[in-house]
Amino acid sequence: MTQEFYLILFIVLSLILSYLIGSIPTAKIIASRHGVDITKEGSKNAGGTNVGRVIGKKAGILTMFLDGLKCLIPCYIALLLIRFTGLSYLTGTKIDELLVSLVAFAVCIGHSFPLFNHFKGGKCVACFAGYVLFFSPIIAVFGCATFFLVFFLKHKVSLSSLIAAPTVFLLASVPMILDFTLLKDPTLFNGGLYYGQGFMLHLSYVTFLSVMVIVALIVIRHKTNIKRLENGTEPITKFKHD
Repeated sequence: MTQEFYLILFIVLSLILSYLIGSIPTAKIIASRHGVDITKEGSKNAGGTNVGRVIGKKAGILTMFLDGLKCLIPCYIALLLIRFTGLSYLTGTKIDELLVSLVAFAVCIGHSFPLFNHFKGGKCVACFAGYVLFFSPIIAVFGCATFFLVFFLKHKVSLSSLIAAPTVFLLASVPMILDFTLLKDPTLFNGGLYYGQGFMLHLSYVTFLSVMVIVALIVIRHKTNIKRLENGTEPITKFKHD
């Protein structure tokens, strides 16, 4: 069997496992420990915000944190495995970036349409945050700052998410532009900037496109929130006191 076959098999298995990991219903599990079926309470959405509203701030934050890890950890594992196997060096410099992007997308799909919860999941904002933290901690800081600034002013998680996610998309275009211009010279910075190192300054169109697709997914998942925001009927987000 050829190395290309093993690469395809590796990618397919990674996507299946990533989808299954994303399908773990974190919100439902945490809520059930408090005797609550989160899909029948509040907004009925299986996400951290609804858990915070129905159960309490600590449970909501824990849910968001774990949902972020659901994406962050698989991304790291995928990057390490493809480099450990040597497949990334045999097939091109962007294959590791492509694999991680596909893994992140699979996790987000699993979280939004989980196999283990009748395909009714969250809106993948926390999972996306985990992915952004992986490929660029700098962009993650700006994205979080945008989210909390909007939340502080408007007290609406939906609006904060709908502004922060596109902000991350715009910021992700900066390193992509650098990939096409400043970083074309392999001797620049003594070759010290590559995908998976430091603050991830060297990102290509691969990561940019994956961010664009996931942001589009987030917007689609907030379709009802957008309608309420337009009508002025979107409620203020209030977490229940623990």
